[in-house]
Amino acid sequence: MDLRSWPSDFLAKKAGIGCPQCATGRVDETDHGVRYYNGPAADGYLQRQGPTVGYSVVIFRGRHVGEPQAMTPDEHAAFWSEVSTVARAITAVYEPIHLNFQILGNQDPHVHVHIVPRFDPDPAPSLPLPAAAWENGRVLSTEELVQQVDRLKGALGQ
Repeated sequence: MDLRSWPSDFLAKKAGIGCPQCATGRVDETDHGVRYYNGPAADGYLQRQGPTVGYSVVIFRGRHVGEPQAMTPDEHAAFWSEVSTVARAITAVYEPIHLNFQILGNQDPHVHVHIVPRFDPDPAPSLPLPAAAWENGRVLSTEELVQQVDRLKGALGQ
């Protein structure tokens, strides 16, 4: 096994120093996606590119927190409640067979959840998506992105 060191700035980012999520703030659009959910504790972004249609990221916005266990009980409850709100909108719009919730933070140590809709047929039913699904993910056109964000906002009653 080839072992490598973590990036030299990882622990600083995890502590909130130079955190890209904190630096960016609560913007309507990023290089990666467009915000369709803006709650007290979190923002939900439809991703421009992903392994499946509806792929979204929900970012904790209460303060900088590098890992879920560092959240207070109230922050944890508020965040996961809002993740569930976003998940219900994804389910209403795309009708997936299942949703995967991924908390990684390996590159961006600020609490956020990737919500990946799974459909039938699927490249790996009952298993995690293979790397090829991520590497060859579909890129939404600007028109598709706008239409899907509007549908998600509609499902949220916005």
